[in-house]
Amino acid sequence: MKKLLSVGICLLLLLMVSGCTTAGNLYRDGKKNFLDGNYEEAAAEFDQAIKANPNRADYYIDYGLTLTKLGRYEEALQVFDKAYVNKDMVITNRNNKRMYRGKGIAYYFMYDYVKAVEEFGKALSIRILTELDRDILYYAGSAQSIIGDYEEAVKTYTRLVNQNEKDDMAYNNRAYCYRILRDYEKSLADYDMAISLKPDFYNHYFGKYYLLMEQGETAAAAEVLTKASEIEVKTSQDQYNTAKLHYLQGDYDTALAEFSDGYANGFQEAYYYIGEIYRVKKDYPKAIYYYETYMDTGKPVSSEVYNQIGSCLIKTGQYEEALNYLEQGIAYGQAATIRTLKRNEIVAYEKLGRFEEAAAKLADYISRYPEDEDAVRESKFIETRLMTSELPE
Repeated sequence: MKKLLSVGICLLLLLMVSGCTTAGNLYRDGKKNFLDGNYEEAAAEFDQAIKANPNRADYYIDYGLTLTKLGRYEEALQVFDKAYVNKDMVITNRNNKRMYRGKGIAYYFMYDYVKAVEEFGKALSIRILTELDRDILYYAGSAQSIIGDYEEAVKTYTRLVNQNEKDDMAYNNRAYCYRILRDYEKSLADYDMAISLKPDFYNHYFGKYYLLMEQGETAAAAEVLTKASEIEVKTSQDQYNTAKLHYLQGDYDTALAEFSDGYANGFQEAYYYIGEIYRVKKDYPKAIYYYETYMDTGKPVSSEVYNQIGSCLIKTGQYEEALNYLEQGIAYGQAATIRTLKRNEIVAYEKLGRFEEAAAKLADYISRYPEDEDAVRESKFIETRLMTSELPE
C-alpha cells in the first residue's frame, strides 16, 4: 500500500511538472508572437497556457493585452480581472500594476476615458515597476485631455517633465492643455521648449501655429510655418508632414497631391485632410466621401470627423443623415469638439422643422455654454416658431 501511494504521488508530481512545462512553453511562444505582432497566434497560445496552468497572473495579463490589441476589449477586461490578487507582496504588486495598466488601455480604446483615468491612477499608486510610469502617464494625460480635465492633464504632463526635462512631447502636450485653458504665455513657452529640444519635429511647429492663429497673430503664425518648411525632408513621415504644412499654408492643390502620396505610403489620416480640402473648396460630396473613407480604415478617429461629415451633410440638405453622424460624435464625449457637435445638432433639428427637439437641445446647450449670445438669441427665435405652430388655423 505504501509503495502504491508513493508511486501515485510521484505520478501526480510528474503530471504537475509536465503541465507547468507545457504551460511555460506555450507562454513563451505567446510572448514571441506578441512581440512579432502575431496577435491571433499569441492569443491562442496564452489561452492554452492558462488552461494548462490557471494559477499564473502574468499569463492572464499578457492574454488581456493581446486581446486588447485584437480589439476584443470586453474579453480583455474579464481576463485582466482574473489576474488580480489582493495581497501586499512584491510579485502581486508587480502583477497588479501591469493589470491596472492593461485595464486602463482597454478602457481607453473603448472610449471610456473616465474609467481609463481611474485604472491608470491605480497603476501609478503602486510604487514599483516605475519603468512603466512614463507610458501610463502619457495615456492618462491623453484621456484627461479628451474628457476636458485640462488642469489634471497639465499636472500629469508636468510629472513627465519633472521625470525627464528633455521630453519634448511632454512639453508639446502640456502646451496644448495650456492653450485650451487660455494660458497663452505658458503654452507658447512650452511649444518653444519643445521646438528647441527637437527642432526637426513638425508637430511642435503645428501646435505653435494654431496657438498664434488663435491669438490673431497671423504674421507670426505664418513665420512658424516658414521655419518648419526649413526642416530637411528625409523620410516618408517628413513628406506627409510637408503635405500638412502646405495645407496650413493654403496651398491646397499641392497638398492634395501630397496627401494622395501619403495615403499610398500608409498614412491613412491623409484621407481626413483630403476631405478637409474638399470641404474648404465647398465640394461637400467629395469631402464626405473622403471623411468616410478615412473612417473605414478602422483607425481610431476623434469625434472631429463626425462633426465634419455632419456639417457637410447639413450643407447638402441631408439633415437626418447629419443627425446620425453628429449623435455618434457626441457619444464620444470628447471635450475639444462636443460644443461644435451640439451646435450643429441643433441646426439639423431646426432644418428638419423639429423645433421642440431643437428647443430642448438648445436649452441644454445654453446651460453648458451661457456665454454664447447667438445661442440665446436663437432660443428666442425657436420659441416664436413653437408659439406660431401652436396657433389655431
